[in-house]
Amino acid sequence: MQRNVLTLLVLLVVLAPLTGAVGGSSPAVAADHDPGTVDCEFPVSATDATGTEVTVEEEPERVVVLGPSAAQTMWEIGAEDKVVGMPVNQYTAYLEGSKSKENVVNARGQPVNEKVVGLDPDLVLAPNTTNKDAVETLRDAGLTVYHFDAATSFADVAAKTELTGQLVGEFQAAAETTAEMEGTVDAIEDGVEGEDQPRVYYPMGGGYTAGSNTFITDIITSAGGENIAADAIDGYDVLSPEIVATQDPEWLLMQEGFPVPQNDAVNGSTAVREDQIVRVNPNYINQPAPRTTRVLRTVAETFHPEAYSQIDFENVETPEPAQCGAGGEAEDEEAANTFGGGFTVVVAVAAIAAVGLLARRRT
Repeated sequence: MQRNVLTLLVLLVVLAPLTGAVGGSSPAVAADHDPGTVDCEFPVSATDATGTEVTVEEEPERVVVLGPSAAQTMWEIGAEDKVVGMPVNQYTAYLEGSKSKENVVNARGQPVNEKVVGLDPDLVLAPNTTNKDAVETLRDAGLTVYHFDAATSFADVAAKTELTGQLVGEFQAAAETTAEMEGTVDAIEDGVEGEDQPRVYYPMGGGYTAGSNTFITDIITSAGGENIAADAIDGYDVLSPEIVATQDPEWLLMQEGFPVPQNDAVNGSTAVREDQIVRVNPNYINQPAPRTTRVLRTVAETFHPEAYSQIDFENVETPEPAQCGAGGEAEDEEAANTFGGGFTVVVAVAAIAAVGLLARRRT
């Protein structure tokens, strides 16, 4: 049980920060963005979370990804064959063929540098939870490493998806995937517009939850709900039982296989009294990658079944995806920096710090 609580605590705290801060010639992606054209010719350059302008000279044939969300993105854009190394564990087992890849992270989710270097990758995609010293060590070994920043919204997930596609030479597939994501989000938001917004609580364990500036709140809001923590905390932090009791959540958003928190505030809530608990795949909700829209669909259908049933998903209008074109330009600099960011977790004791280290295996 203790292990489950620790797992609950860290799943979102560490998994969320995976989206790229884009600059240079990389594509800027935001909601309702003008697709335009993007220069897909190599070399491709993008500024990463460390402020380093990373240049990929030629289309990579061998890619190492150091986090599950980056792996999911590669699979979703049809680039899984380029992946030679990745985390091979329970957090990527759902990706077909992942077990045939080389595991390149240790039990704490940090890269085993010798394994990464030994694979001789053309490009390494690293989550922001990857230790910066490890990133520099890999760079000192002559590898090209892009270090992602934090995801705080669906727009960030879209940005990461398109950027990943551009860096690995699969931009068109990434742009089409992003357009499908945006179409789904828009259709659901339009479909539940005007519906009552139930109060929602997403317990992660140890009192932690997702507040404002998190893509989890974006999921809840887009599904027609109201995150009770959004006005109380920023990023990922502890939500006091008093606030939970006062807000009285009407729904609990829970990961499959994890227990409902046993405390008076939760047990006395409308959600528990009326058995209103929606469970979702932890790999989809905790990995900021294209499959977050699957969680969105589940949650929206649960909150608003009648409104959801009226959405014609077979004929969803998707935005025009960006197109590859020589000489294409990214959006303006302001748009290029409207996404990214960090998260705040107050660590009071060394045990919680250790949990944070354990959580990195999930990114």
